[in-house]
Amino acid sequence: MGVSSVLIIGEAIAGAIGGIIIGRSLNGSSFGNPVNSIIGLVGGVTVGYLLHNTLPDLANAITKGSLGGILGSIIGAFIGGAILITVCALVKDNVPGVRDDRPRR
Repeated sequence: MGVSSVLIIGEAIAGAIGGIIIGRSLNGSSFGNPVNSIIGLVGGVTVGYLLHNTLPDLANAITKGSLGGILGSIIGAFIGGAILITVCALVKDNVPGVRDDRPRR
């Protein structure tokens, strides 16, 4: 396994953790841990991909094994998972059929 394969797995795990943590803090809007982790995983991998393509210096640092580049990419994936789960929760709360059927706390 090359550095990029391990990094994609790390980004997926970081995104899933970010989705779960933020999903727990969104009390009435959470999808549940399994769905939060899947949404976070997608957000983490997507942000990781975008970081590699938009910042070529970061991609070069990662392929050389720079700890700062790897940590930056993983932190970006964590934040990406958190942002995507937040956006999905906001969309879910603003869909009229879902909002009216759900009891409020």
